[in-house]
Amino acid sequence: MRYKTVGEVIQEDKAFHAQLAKQYGEYEQLVSDKRIELLLDQLHRREEAMAHTLDNLLHDVHPGALRTWVQFAPEGREPEFLQRLRNVDLQDLDEIAKLAMDIEVYLADHYRDLLLDADTPSAREAFERLLQLEELEEHTLSMNLFNLRDY
Repeated sequence: MRYKTVGEVIQEDKAFHAQLAKQYGEYEQLVSDKRIELLLDQLHRREEAMAHTLDNLLHDVHPGALRTWVQFAPEGREPEFLQRLRNVDLQDLDEIAKLAMDIEVYLADHYRDLLLDADTPSAREAFERLLQLEELEEHTLSMNLFNLRDY
């Protein structure tokens, strides 16, 4: 088991979103299929916005909540998702879409688990905000993917 503060969790998730944004942005420049380019552009902008939102959250959450320790087990799956993204077939819209949804579902589940284990009201509030944010992102991505299939 490992322990981190709420602030460290948010900081690491912000870095994860920034890495995703960078990779999507690089891929966007490499594809010629307009639908895949559109998807990668949407993903790139979403991940940049999420990194920015998490940065803002670091300033909005009560400082005591940011210093609250939470228990983690097991290690996060972020490296696995980044590796999958590096190996994704840039010609396969469905594979890219599935990976993006897998990441959103993972993050929502991650925050749900943290929320259940949070010991203090301020930590619970922070994880509730993160969970709501990810659930909204998951829903938005789902709708965008549905609309993209009709494009």
